[in-house]
Amino acid sequence: MGSFLIRLDDMRFYSRIGVFGQERRVGNEFSVSMRLRVDATAFRNECLDTTVSYADVYELVRARMGEEWLLLESVAKTIADDIHNRFENVTEACVRIDKLAPPIAGIQGTCGVEYDATF
Repeated sequence: MGSFLIRLDDMRFYSRIGVFGQERRVGNEFSVSMRLRVDATAFRNECLDTTVSYADVYELVRARMGEEWLLLESVAKTIADDIHNRFENVTEACVRIDKLAPPIAGIQGTCGVEYDATF
């Protein structure tokens, strides 16, 4: 019995996420990366239905990043829950969301959240 670790790294979105009203009005750039642990027990060579489609995962993430949110934590947990509900063979998910230009004086880099879930 084995598993696959499927990764989608540095997906870029312009989203309206933030505690400050200005962040939700004008938006900001975000990077979303994820690791999905997929049970390989039922996997068959060259059969997409037995694994996880990157395109389907991207669409789930794109839809959630297109919504207005206050907290990155809420977005990350919702994305992980969406993945779990859509793909029964996903046993773990790690969702990382980074705000690329946080509106905080003195921060030159990014701010973000990483959510780890086991299903």
